[in-house]
Amino acid sequence: MSQPVAGVELDHIIFFCGPGAPEADALLARGMHEGPGNSHPGQGTANRRFFFRNLYLELLWVEGYEEAQAGEARRTGLWDRWINRHNDCCPIGLVLRPTTPGTATPFSSWSYVPKYFPAGFSIEVALDIPANEPLLFYLPFARPALVEEVAPMPGGVQVGAVSGVSLRLPDTGGLSPALNSLVASGAVAVEPGQEFLVDIQHENGCREIIDLRDKLPLRFIPAGGGNPSPHDGMDS
Repeated sequence: MSQPVAGVELDHIIFFCGPGAPEADALLARGMHEGPGNSHPGQGTANRRFFFRNLYLELLWVEGYEEAQAGEARRTGLWDRWINRHNDCCPIGLVLRPTTPGTATPFSSWSYVPKYFPAGFSIEVALDIPANEPLLFYLPFARPALVEEVAPMPGGVQVGAVSGVSLRLPDTGGLSPALNSLVASGAVAVEPGQEFLVDIQHENGCREIIDLRDKLPLRFIPAGGGNPSPHDGMDS
């Protein structure tokens, strides 16, 4: 079993979405802020991004089928997760950053150098991640200051500073060494569930539970609980 690794935290969460990420409508309908998106030459993917105080959400899809299935881009697992996102594969990825510069990669990995990165930068990709767990990536160069602090649209819900992220994973008898090390270090929690789901706990924001499972496997839950709105379902 991997030892817990201190000094890392979530930078952003990937959700594998349909082309153009129509799932973003669930976030926009609640007044959440959409930042600039990116395309990834040589990797075949593109995204839409939603920023919060200390992390962001990346809604990712494949737009270049040949690129995504070639070379190191294919080895990242992005193509396989995207094409199988409705076939019992976990449709989520977790991207971590160091809390202290120079922190070692928190799991066994290989170094991916995307064509769209400047020279000298790479992504560490976790090895041996099973299909029922999220893909794991580490950005050794990332800093919290790169994440924007923005307000919701007028009339939108306010999401406060993220204080914790919990994953619900079905059919998880035992976690991979990579994910287990992140759980042990407190970077993320994992609970058994009947569906893939990300619960984001936040502080000093709205007091309602924002349930987006009509479009995304995602809920925003105020620290200390909260009250479901009339349109937000909860697990029994």
